[in-house]
Amino acid sequence: MPPDQPEHPPALLDPVSPAMGELLVEAWGTGALAPPAALSGPVRVGLAGVGERFAAWRVLPPQHAPMIVRIPHVAPDELHQGLDREIAALSVLPAGVGPQPIAVHAEARTSPLGHPYVVTTEVPGSAAAPRSWTEAHLRSHAEHLARLHTVTAPGRGPVSPGTEPWAAVPAGPSRLLPEVEGEIASWQALHGAAIREHGLSPLLEAALEAVAAVEGQIRQLDGFVLAHGDLCATNIMWDGRDEGTGLPRVQYIDFEWAQGDDSARDLASLGGAVHGGPWYVPMTEEQVTEFVGAYVRSRSEHGQVPASVADIVSLRERMRAWTAYERTAMLVHVASRAATRASHRRVLPVLRGTLAEALGIDP
Repeated sequence: MPPDQPEHPPALLDPVSPAMGELLVEAWGTGALAPPAALSGPVRVGLAGVGERFAAWRVLPPQHAPMIVRIPHVAPDELHQGLDREIAALSVLPAGVGPQPIAVHAEARTSPLGHPYVVTTEVPGSAAAPRSWTEAHLRSHAEHLARLHTVTAPGRGPVSPGTEPWAAVPAGPSRLLPEVEGEIASWQALHGAAIREHGLSPLLEAALEAVAAVEGQIRQLDGFVLAHGDLCATNIMWDGRDEGTGLPRVQYIDFEWAQGDDSARDLASLGGAVHGGPWYVPMTEEQVTEFVGAYVRSRSEHGQVPASVADIVSLRERMRAWTAYERTAMLVHVASRAATRASHRRVLPVLRGTLAEALGIDP
């Protein structure tokens, strides 16, 4: 945690504005943003990118590796969980899987930036456009994902800060259907107009049915892992090739959704038949089969594989349910912003069409 906090936080600034960059420099220089050990003199900052919920600023201290400060540009209640949970997840990652945690300030009220934020090391590289992925990308991602999933969890739930990362996760049977029912009710309350305008109600109903069909499997899962929770193409960084394997070198970023969960969730996040926009990689059925096979083989190299993973038929069924749930959530998100964002208007018919086809609904 940052060592000192101002008594009066600054006026709220747009997280993507040049003024925020100036405030970052000031807060870094005073030691309010990150531990003093990270400081080595004046710093340079630049906006590295803007995602669906976060602005990412690159901080370049002299004689020090680059760091990333991620600041949400949405209201705190739009975040999936507190940012301290994200830092907790990074604290238990295997080396080289993703960024290293440096600092977190989860409370906007006392933050030196006026917003919550996380500070991590920078992951080198860049995301690959969905249609540029090759068989080598798929294999490398599958093997890297298997490394992430060597971190086991007792059930579905958040990672806690401190020495007991799974303290908030009860062991034993888990459920997914009530979560999906609650999410759909929330979407209907918040985005009812967009759902009606774009005729999304049949897709919501079909997604709920897809999850209900595997609820029995979810309740009998024999193995949970630390899941990234949002492993779409934009959160997968590529940087040259691995000297040992010759495969593209990969790491993951943006662990804001990380928690203990079903392995099938991360496998489904990449893409497949349901795709659209910069997030999802189009894959044929044969490519998905090979991707899953490479993942299972790699999991077996790291130790015993639970039955819920070794049974590929069951694993694929859960993947389809997770796809229905996650892509429907993204579809509602895209539809709710289509009126104000041209990029979302372009993506909407593609994502809606591929999801409708996968769910067996007339587009």
